[in-house]
Amino acid sequence: MIRKEFFKSLRYPYLTNATPNKRHDGLNIARAVYAVDNNVLKTELNEKGNVTMRLSSLARMNGLDASEAHSAAIDASLVVEILKLIKKNQPYTWESILRTSNKAETENIIKKEKTFTLNEFFYGKSRLYLCSPLHPNACTHPVYQWGQAIDLRIDIKPLLDLSISDLKSEMKKTPRFLRTIRSNKAPVILDAKYGLKIEPYNQIDPIVLKERAEIIKGNENFSKKILTALREIAEEKQQLSSQEDIEAEESIYTKFSPNVDTVKFKQWHAASWKEKLNMLDKFQDQRLVSFGKKIIYQEAPEVLPEQMYKEIKRGIASRILSQNIEKWWTVYALYNEVDNLRENDNQMFSFKNKEEKLNFLNGINDYVMSIEKKYMNA
Repeated sequence: MIRKEFFKSLRYPYLTNATPNKRHDGLNIARAVYAVDNNVLKTELNEKGNVTMRLSSLARMNGLDASEAHSAAIDASLVVEILKLIKKNQPYTWESILRTSNKAETENIIKKEKTFTLNEFFYGKSRLYLCSPLHPNACTHPVYQWGQAIDLRIDIKPLLDLSISDLKSEMKKTPRFLRTIRSNKAPVILDAKYGLKIEPYNQIDPIVLKERAEIIKGNENFSKKILTALREIAEEKQQLSSQEDIEAEESIYTKFSPNVDTVKFKQWHAASWKEKLNMLDKFQDQRLVSFGKKIIYQEAPEVLPEQMYKEIKRGIASRILSQNIEKWWTVYALYNEVDNLRENDNQMFSFKNKEEKLNFLNGINDYVMSIEKKYMNA
């Protein structure tokens, strides 16, 4: 949410984890330490029989007051308390986990270390994988810029001489021999000793595991073949993906704004409204130009030339007054939702009674009607 709102507001979207700032994911930390040692936190099972890492459950099971959970401030304080428990009970693991709270440091780990334990969560379970990253000169996905490592349960030798086509086929098989490390998403990378303790790695001769890691880490040509296969797979996926136009607001991850534009953000926000309009001609990224015009339209419409003002207003009108099923809320979709909520007495949310709920819905309805009236003749 922060990234997308910053993007639309002409502010640097990646502020929270761009150097020197760092960030991590409390849920990933909890899952990882539990996978290493299930005595670190007291937990309970969900309806599917899996350990649940829901914050309210973890808090309650570990003696914290979770009666007011689900409000932002209370949840934040509960996360802090859970993380304190983790740091106290697993100090070594804690320090190891924090190494990946920055993209550059994560990439450095991937390039330098010969083996490590990667933690992943899927199908309701936290899992540990003993891996060896690809050669340091060819260990990053050529399109998505994510680290690549090979699961050491796999006998690597039969893969070395495969063609690109055959490697792509092998990548589709399970168990997967290639693991992706999303270096910009605070992955959990732990010491190799954790992976060595669990199946199937503890059933494999350590000498064999070491030999596999040395082959993977030292074979640049094989690593380059892996990256070529990954590039082809990504290109094929892009060709098969929907050709539907992507709105500028949705395109934050499809194209990065050039640095020559992002360095102008502070100057743009410090300028007067008239100067802001003139500065938009200096931006290369037309998405930013569009966002800037809309900001001026909202805050100082009198600054805009008449034709530009009308074009922006018509663009907004075409979206919110659309009678098609859109990816965003339209006026008519809102009216329909309000009508459904009025008639559904089972959906009371936090309202004390039906009258309070109807008054709230009527207020929203009246507000949207005023917006509809404003844009009807755009």
